[in-house]
Amino acid sequence: MKPWLKWLISGAHAILLLVLTAFWINTNYSYGDERLLVQWSSILKRVALNIDQDPPKEDYLFINLAYEKALIPTEDGLGNEVITDRAKLAQFFGILKHHQQSVKFTVCDVFLQGQSRDDSMLQKSISGIKNLVFPNHHTEEGKLEKLDIKVPQALADYKMASGGFLKFKLFQDEKLSTIPVYMYEHTTGKKIEGKGLIFAEGNRASLNSIIIDYQIRSHELFEQGEYPVVNLSELLLLPEEVIVNDFLKNRVILMGDFQNDVHDTVFGSMPGTLILLNAYLTLLNGYHLISWGWLLFILVGYIIFSRLMLFPEDDDVKIKNINWLGPLLGSITYLSILSILSYLLFNIHIQVLILTLYITLLRFIIKVKQSDWDRARVKEWALQLRETYFDFK
Repeated sequence: MKPWLKWLISGAHAILLLVLTAFWINTNYSYGDERLLVQWSSILKRVALNIDQDPPKEDYLFINLAYEKALIPTEDGLGNEVITDRAKLAQFFGILKHHQQSVKFTVCDVFLQGQSRDDSMLQKSISGIKNLVFPNHHTEEGKLEKLDIKVPQALADYKMASGGFLKFKLFQDEKLSTIPVYMYEHTTGKKIEGKGLIFAEGNRASLNSIIIDYQIRSHELFEQGEYPVVNLSELLLLPEEVIVNDFLKNRVILMGDFQNDVHDTVFGSMPGTLILLNAYLTLLNGYHLISWGWLLFILVGYIIFSRLMLFPEDDDVKIKNINWLGPLLGSITYLSILSILSYLLFNIHIQVLILTLYITLLRFIIKVKQSDWDRARVKEWALQLRETYFDFK
């Protein structure tokens, strides 16, 4: 086969890989040991190369609701259940309401189900506050839950694979946006919307599923004290003027239970409220947007990759003295480097292992056609494949 035809085939295959990447990058899950790649490339970017800077500490206030509890009767009347103290929430939002022009935005990560005697007071204090959002969730049937208090709401759902939460899907429901999108649109005035099978912000294509860039991590919040964290009860002991001027003014307020509402991530345990904030920061930095530079970079990378993987026996690309598993290892190495460079340059990860699985299956089909494989060889190959991609312990 002539070299130009091989490059043409490689280019066509690169376009196919780009289409597959666009599909897989917008799924909810990462695959296998890809989480390690994301973790170490993030460490390389933030620690070794010091490319990222922490968000300004004066822009955020974290209010812990872990100790603000109250009891209400259960729906069946057989005992009580614990909820966040709505009287204290009402007291705080009463202050916030009078000074809402001074606050950038408020996320109150409290699921308002269950009725208490303080609901009317909380409803009154919340009514009229603009830059505020509460979480809602889907039922097991996929419908939206009904909140017992009328508040601005957005989805806080996500799906987690083995190994911890990594990806966040921006749009999960036709009626309600997610909290990070709601925050982003209300603080920037920009709009992300679906256009058929794709999403866009203005005239720029957008990802619908993002790998969160964790710019603020739990140890920075609680161990190192880099950002202000205060318990709601302690905050409410202060004079209103002090609360507003020293804590609320010109800040994004994050309210949540930072001790009990905790989830596993690739960077350790993290409060759900902090995960939502980091998803918002990912959007704020534009990491959800797809640029022409990234498309050109990834397409050139895939063309070279396709040339190496589809025609490995050519004198200009073959590796001598390599066993039959060599192309698999070569695929992982090449795509891992490509993903790291994509993240460092454009803040977009690609699905390394699922792409490698595809190219390995493709090479297996080609190899079967070119030579006779016995059953033992096929079984050995299948076991290697299973251990590489489907061992999620």
